Amino acid sequence: MTDYPPAPWHTHGRAFIQPYLVRAADIELPAGFRPVAVAGRCVGILGLVEYLAPSPLTYSELLWMPCMVSAGGLRGYYVAKMYVDSPASLAAGRELWALPKQLARFEIGEREATVDTEDGAHLELSLRRRGPSVPLRAGAGTIQDGGADLVRFRGTGSARTGSGGITVRSVEGADGWTGFRGARRLPGLGAALASFAITMLPPLRQARR
Repeated sequence: MTDYPPAPWHTHGRAFIQPYLVRAADIELPAGFRPVAVAGRCVGILGLVEYLAPSPLTYSELLWMPCMVSAGGLRGYYVAKMYVDSPASLAAGRELWALPKQLARFEIGEREATVDTEDGAHLELSLRRRGPSVPLRAGAGTIQDGGADLVRFRGTGSARTGSGGITVRSVEGADGWTGFRGARRLPGLGAALASFAITMLPPLRQARR
């Protein structure tokens, strides 16, 4: 096992968040998971995150969440793909929060990023940050398939948030990203977190009903 600190993690960094409109019929989920949809459509999230000092681990992360789900009376986003460039973060994500982390190589600048993943995806991204940022409460919650259990991740804190987001200039090898093919980017609804301070809480496990 790769060493990693115990939860909670008090993390700091910056992020770019881009919502997508995703057809519920295009999303494959674990047994017992149901997409939260309106008129057959879900809101998915593509995110690029940099965890910076004094975070307990410093690394980059790309994640694709095709929809919010309901499972076992819980509700949260479902992480279908998550890539990091830290073996310690990969191990913690899988072992603590049942997150499907894989390794990738990142090149991140102020306005663009390139990501090459171990399962063969290549993405070229444009990053946008427009106008001022204001302090807001920030939080996230996911539900993952932990085998016999449902595993819930929760993060809470604050972020200086402004308008922005991600444009995928080109992508190869992402055919296995459930719901991504055919998803429609929602322009004007993205966000740029110029800085955040978010605590990743210990996982909550619930036996499947």
